[in-house]
Amino acid sequence: MDQSVIDIIYNEYHQLEHQEVKQTLETLGLEHVMANSEANLNNAIHAILKLAKGNMTEIRRLTECAKIDFRDVIYWASLENK
Repeated sequence: MDQSVIDIIYNEYHQLEHQEVKQTLETLGLEHVMANSEANLNNAIHAILKLAKGNMTEIRRLTECAKIDFRDVIYWASLENK
């Protein structure tokens, strides 16, 4: 997990949730993204954090969605930019 992800977790989640957020996101692995790409995995994790907006329930839900198709969370996050 890169430092930018850890920074987001520490800034947007309560201290008591930090470990759970990290553990939940770590269940999303290279096997869940196209071409076993670290870049795709990192993009999916950033999208999940963006969409969840500090909500632990959303972290869990979005992580499960990303395990089915990681492109969904990336697409949903891109829609928020518009």
